[in-house]
Amino acid sequence: MQPEARFAKIEALLQAMAERMEQAERRMDRAEQRMDRAERRMEKFDYRLEVTRKLVQAGMKIVIQNNVQLRELQRAQAAFLDSLRKGGGNGHRR
Repeated sequence: MQPEARFAKIEALLQAMAERMEQAERRMDRAEQRMDRAERRMEKFDYRLEVTRKLVQAGMKIVIQNNVQLRELQRAQAAFLDSLRKGGGNGHRR
């Protein structure tokens, strides 16, 4: 085999390898872009999840406060009804 033919063959192989490397780099760039988009979606999801958690906690606090207020109201109502039952109207008996 002539040296020129060998060099041409080697050059063709190197050219093919360079093209495959460029294709691989393009694939890697696209994969990195996909990963970046996925990370942004995950960050957005994490943010929404955290906001939802805070809303649930605030709602639980409100429910607890409402329960306390309801108990106080029940006690006051029970005391009022007891006073009515015991004849605590306007001071006059019927």
